[in-house]
Amino acid sequence: MHDLAPFVTTYFVRHLPDERNVSPNTTAAYRDTFKLLLRFVSKAARSPAETLHVEDLTPERLLQFLATLETTRHNTIRTRNARLAAIHSFFRYVLDTDPALAGLCQRILAIPLKKSPHPVLTYLSDTELAHLLAQIDRSTITGERDYLLIALLYDTGARIQELIDLAPRDFRFAAPPFVRLRGKGRRERLCPLLRQTARLVRSFLSSARRHVDDAAPLLQNHRGQRFTRHGARYLLQKYVTRARASLPQLNRLHITPHTLRHTKAMHLLQSGVPLVTIKDILGHADVKSTEVYVQVDLEMKRDALNRAGSPTRPLPKRRPPKGLLAWLEAL
Repeated sequence: MHDLAPFVTTYFVRHLPDERNVSPNTTAAYRDTFKLLLRFVSKAARSPAETLHVEDLTPERLLQFLATLETTRHNTIRTRNARLAAIHSFFRYVLDTDPALAGLCQRILAIPLKKSPHPVLTYLSDTELAHLLAQIDRSTITGERDYLLIALLYDTGARIQELIDLAPRDFRFAAPPFVRLRGKGRRERLCPLLRQTARLVRSFLSSARRHVDDAAPLLQNHRGQRFTRHGARYLLQKYVTRARASLPQLNRLHITPHTLRHTKAMHLLQSGVPLVTIKDILGHADVKSTEVYVQVDLEMKRDALNRAGSPTRPLPKRRPPKGLLAWLEAL
């Protein structure tokens, strides 16, 4: 039997940061997976987590754990697959570390990801976005912060984690203004800013009496701490709820911070910006990830069909004969 604890500690302390150089966000996501997994296996094996063995993590138990995520925690299939990816990563490490566990590792690595439906991407029109921003009272520093959060999400097309990781020193305000974003896989990219957005950031920093070279988080909560993804979603939903009261058409949309990223991509596409440029702005590793926006733009599809024309022709009008019975006979 092989003690599990040494594998777990070495995996998180040495393998992920030193050998794979993964980002802190990835490490945190994998950590959360193992916290849930070890609690589940510890209960099933009736043994404290510290005394578990690698052999206690059988494929059958792991499948039960994945099922529990969906049925008890009500996780989506996408979240379930992300947890399984973390488990696969760990057992690839175990396989390389101790070949004696190869049989167990191969059986676990053979557990497939679960296919999930791909929902249609939602995005806001110009009118809907403007109405959402109009719900924010900008007369206070808190309101100005909330306005900046939503405006930057749209203008940069950033993921929410990329945005809350920003500090004032990541911005360059001299023409042409831009911001440095740090995305998935430690990839950095420079994203151009509209001049009015750059002025908005400078005005916010000035109102908060902060310097442009400040290394502290740009967006902070009332305790002066970095915003969390949950906090950002909460703020956005507050203004979405207000906007829906006066613009009922927003009820058809499930709006999250990622919706603003989709909105930016769709507006760029509708303006004729090439896909490869949109890919670079969004920080996609491959243009295939960006092609999804072409598939969801109904107006572009309708325009393409109209330009292609149709071979169908309207039926010629026939003058009905006099009298209803005669008309029915001729029908």
